[in-house]
Amino acid sequence: MLTKALPLLLCCLVVLAQGYSFTSKEVKCHVCKATVIELEEAIAKEDANKKVDVSGFRLDAQGNSVSKRVRLIKSEMFLTELMEKICEKMDDYLKATYKSNGKFTLLKMIVNGQMNPESSLVDFVQDGDLNKSLGHFCNEVLEDNDEIFLKAFQAEELGNDLDIKICSEQAKYCDEAPVQDEYDFDEKEEL
Repeated sequence: MLTKALPLLLCCLVVLAQGYSFTSKEVKCHVCKATVIELEEAIAKEDANKKVDVSGFRLDAQGNSVSKRVRLIKSEMFLTELMEKICEKMDDYLKATYKSNGKFTLLKMIVNGQMNPESSLVDFVQDGDLNKSLGHFCNEVLEDNDEIFLKAFQAEELGNDLDIKICSEQAKYCDEAPVQDEYDFDEKEEL
């Protein structure tokens, strides 16, 4: 009896010894958030005042094409092209778990030209696919939610917590809610 249970027991111990367990949804949540951050950083590098002509296939009464000028960083063409190549940035990330609580995270290896200071706080997850699945998850997240991403990044103001608004509230990959402003009881008069 013990010899039959021994392989199962050893298998369980190996899983416990690894100390990490995470779901596909958790990975997609972190990939979605990393994608939002990478898009924000790429957009921030562009000239916010640069304008481009956007023309459609509409014609005016004289047969001339109707066009308008929009900010480059808000144009559908620019955002679509950016979204098509942003998943290459997932090669810069590794799966990891925090040593303190075992919670899953994606860690960008190089931050501001230096090794990420958080790398000492995590255990990196050995991944058979060398983290290539992160790029695939990124592509999947963007393909399934391209309209959500476009609409969010075309908004006049991006606002805070864009990752939570996209990845939690709309795409439903994450369970986080935006941070609520705390109510200050001291400044309010009693009724």
